[in-house]
Order: sequence, then structure tokens, then C-alpha cells
Amino acid sequence: MRVVRILTLVVLAFVLLTLWVVGSSRGAQVNAPPAFPFPAGTIWTYRYTRTPTGGPSSTGAATQTYGGTTSYRGVKYHFLDETDTFAPGATERTYFTWNQVATQRADVWTGPSSDPGTYELVFGGDGIVNFGRAQATSGVAQCFFDGQDSGTVAWSASSNKAGTVTITVPAGTFTAIRWNWQVTFSGDCLTLAITASSYVVGSASVVRVDGATSGRGTYSYELQSGPVSRAEVRPRQRARWPMRVLIADARVLRSGIPH
Repeated sequence: MRVVRILTLVVLAFVLLTLWVVGSSRGAQVNAPPAFPFPAGTIWTYRYTRTPTGGPSSTGAATQTYGGTTSYRGVKYHFLDETDTFAPGATERTYFTWNQVATQRADVWTGPSSDPGTYELVFGGDGIVNFGRAQATSGVAQCFFDGQDSGTVAWSASSNKAGTVTITVPAGTFTAIRWNWQVTFSGDCLTLAITASSYVVGSASVVRVDGATSGRGTYSYELQSGPVSRAEVRPRQRARWPMRVLIADARVLRSGIPH
């Protein structure tokens, strides 16, 4: 049994990504990605809090680094790497296309030396957009353990704009748009439901995400440092709580039976 963190989406999930602008992902040229608003090497840090069902809360740190573009399974994508203090030595890489919003195309989790191996989730269909565009879409993703085909998982995603709020995080006080979104996975290699709210500043940055995963608890991320649309910041304000951005723990069996 292996616990894998899938930062979706979603972003995604995904997701699951912390960098977006409002627009449409339709017509993205996969092999010639349009310009991304931040240079390769840009880093964001977050205060990361998670509370398992029936257990106490724990607070750590997460770091996301935009790496530019690279080839993955024969296609050129943008990519974002995430590490956190809850899984030292592990890395989660999100591959996405960019056309005024980021659309998640694949997620790859690489384990630490104490638990070596890779888990890949490759999205079919239109991919997942968590915010920046209202959507209701679905598709089928392919799972791979250590490069070996491990079955498929059906996914569905929906998101909607939920108004404008003023929000304070360690990086400052912002006027943000709240996007509510939900993603579900069900299939051979993964069963998981995620419900979350992302707070998007200006046209290019997510400063906070609060979420819950089915049967596993809640999580939150709060921006500590990294580029943000500074016109939206009120620097005299200080953060009063810990929180932040995308998916929490998903449990997967190499046998293909979800847990």
C-alpha cells in the first residue's frame, strides 16, 4: 500500500496549480505553449495545515517551483514541482498546458529514497481547470506505477465563481475572487473526492485554498512568499491564521484496488 499526494488539479486539482488567469483553455496549442506570466525558477512557499479525520491538526511548509517547459510522454508541457515537510524527499510534479488558464494534464509523484518509485496520473479529455473558468467536465485518466500501466480512473470536475472577498495571509492582505470546485476520481487505481475553495488574487495568483478529501480530513494552504499582483496587497495587514492550496492524501494499492 502506498500513500500518494495528488496535487490536482486540479489543478489543478489542479489543481491543483497556484498560478492562473481568467480565460478559456480551449484551443491551447499543446506543442507550442503560450507564454506563462512567471519565469522558470519562480518559487512560492506556503504554510500547509492538514487535519486527518479523527486526528489532531499538523502544520508544515510546502514549496512550489515553476520549472518552465519540458517534454512528458512525447508532448511539451509547462510543469510545477511541489515538496513539503510532511513527505521529506518526495516530489510531486504537475504538467499543464497554458492558454490564459492552466489546465492540468498529468500528475507524477516520486517517492523518497525510503519509499522509491513513481505514481503517474495522466488525464484524458479536456483536462482539469479548478478556477479561472466555470466548468463541468469529465474524462478518464490512466494510472502508472513505476512506468507500468495500472488501469484507469474516471474523473469529473466542476467549478464556479463565488464572489469577491478580502483575505489576509502571511504574504499580505488581498482582494480575491473565491472559486468553489469539486473533483472526484473512481476507478481501478484511485478512489477520491475533493471539495475546495481557492482564493485568486488579481489575474495571476492563488493565495489560499481550503479543502476536504472524502473520509481523510481537511487541509489548507496559505501563501507565505512568492510573486503576487502587488496592486491587490495591503502590506500593513498581517496574517492571523495558517492555510493554503490543493489536494491532500490519497491512498492507492499497487494491486489496483483503491483504499
